Amino acid sequence: MKKSRSFERGYTIVFRGGDSIKYSLILLIIVIPYLMSLYVRETIIVYLKSLVIYGVMFLSVLITLRAMVFIQSYRGFGTTLSLFSTALAVIIDLLITLVTHKFVVGFGALSFVLPLSAMIMVLRGLEHNGNSMKKYILYPLYTLPSILLIQLISYFLIGTISPMKYVILDLTFYVFSFLFIYYVIFKFEASYGGVDILRLFSSYLYTALFEYSEPFERELSKRSVIRDVKVHLFMLNNNNNTYPVTIPELHAGPIAKVGGGYLISDLVSELSRYVNPVVYMHGVGSHELDPATRVDVRRVVRAVANKVREYLNGQYVSNECAGKMPIQVQSRNFRITHIPLCEKSIIIISRLVKSSDDIPLNVYEELKKRVKLDWDNVILVDAQNYYSDDNTWDENDINELASLLSKIGELEDQRLEIKSCVSHVPKYAFGPIQFEIGDNGLITWGLDINGKKVLLVIFDGNNLRRELADAIINEFRNGFDIVEVLTTDNHQYTGIARFTRSRGYKIVGDSISHELIMRNVRRSVKRCLNNLAMTRVRYYPVIVEGIRLIGDSFNNMVRAAERGVMDWKKHFIVLIVLPILTMIILGVVLGIL
Repeated sequence: MKKSRSFERGYTIVFRGGDSIKYSLILLIIVIPYLMSLYVRETIIVYLKSLVIYGVMFLSVLITLRAMVFIQSYRGFGTTLSLFSTALAVIIDLLITLVTHKFVVGFGALSFVLPLSAMIMVLRGLEHNGNSMKKYILYPLYTLPSILLIQLISYFLIGTISPMKYVILDLTFYVFSFLFIYYVIFKFEASYGGVDILRLFSSYLYTALFEYSEPFERELSKRSVIRDVKVHLFMLNNNNNTYPVTIPELHAGPIAKVGGGYLISDLVSELSRYVNPVVYMHGVGSHELDPATRVDVRRVVRAVANKVREYLNGQYVSNECAGKMPIQVQSRNFRITHIPLCEKSIIIISRLVKSSDDIPLNVYEELKKRVKLDWDNVILVDAQNYYSDDNTWDENDINELASLLSKIGELEDQRLEIKSCVSHVPKYAFGPIQFEIGDNGLITWGLDINGKKVLLVIFDGNNLRRELADAIINEFRNGFDIVEVLTTDNHQYTGIARFTRSRGYKIVGDSISHELIMRNVRRSVKRCLNNLAMTRVRYYPVIVEGIRLIGDSFNNMVRAAERGVMDWKKHFIVLIVLPILTMIILGVVLGIL
């Protein structure tokens, strides 16, 4: 089975190195020159001079990188890459020292020309106009001032290799570097999408690294598709307490601080002015349904808020409530939960083996063809409550899910009496600094429908630790007929280097204490049940015309990045191995080594 998390697995490499990696590289840069000095019996003064040279090397790479950025960069930007480049040069100098029995420092600096050029190409891709990437062939020249400075300081402090030999080496090596970078450009145009993907990825980097979202929203907006969108809005009223349940046919992404990344926080913030708490659930669809800009998000939010105000200002007669009874059925790979809200049915889908990570639109359309349900009155909700490396869908998955859904179609309609309660735990209850739970915190929604008790625990986050979800279900199973745990798929903290590390986002339960989470869930459930009361339900389909959605653009960028991560061996050879071999061969041929 093909895995589809390679983009997330490569996130650390591209965006942010962990502190342990940085410390290891620093240690290597300090220790290896000392071992080199012992090997050739150089003095401690010479060793200290070598540290000065490698310090200059680190700063040169860091300054070059930051000079290529259009805005003031994030304070940690470039540190890991600069340390890696310096450590690579140190290792090459070590090898040369072992072979020649001379204390060689600075020769290895040429090894970072190609990796640094490739990074500059990505950073400068934001400004690219036209269809050709050929101008990037000359980008290795951006590294030339750093190389000359390092070689000059190496000569004055240690003097193993003369400046004239360095000049001949540089002239020859840079000719070869143009050929290597040409291969990178050719590969990018042929396999990854060329200029279009480069501009997208470059603008994405500016958001991920520097939280400068305007270029990325601009690029997404250029490629957007315009559609009318629907938000399913339920207004529930019990004992003069009113709260909304919202299920947008939108996706709350692509990343934090961009477009739909504001959807949940903006919607909850606006509706909370009139009703509180607000229940948000994640409907069908993935990144193709992300609003392209925050302007589009605000248009959706205003439309829903207007409908809420209309409900609060109106006088409505309660109609008889009828529907199918609540039910939860499970197979090996899926668990589905049916919640009737009078004429409308919410069906919550959990994946139990593969990752519960969006229900693609093509899967939804296929289910509509195969399952006999009143689809006009059925709203699918993705529980997004288990994380694993495999989030793919195949024919067997669709068949298994269709078989479960058909059991709901066999249920008979009957008159329903709905009791309901909602309790809210604010975000700050989970700690002052955490990037797992968004602005809407934790919602517990209790229902008693014709005596059948249902508990929904909804975290405002992007997926959930499996063991945490199971612990919640197991704890409350005895008190309820149906228990389900969900997340909203909130991208409030997704894809930003300051917030995250390995996978690009933190799932609920990654770092927050599970015991703290469980205590808050217990209190919230208890508080909710104390307010359980007969509830009247009114449904509104909120239609918002002309919203810009990003369509396939973000998914195309992610797929290109995944291919790039899978091709890492080829890139490693072309950007690092071949240049190093070229340096060494040229050094021998030119009599430098």
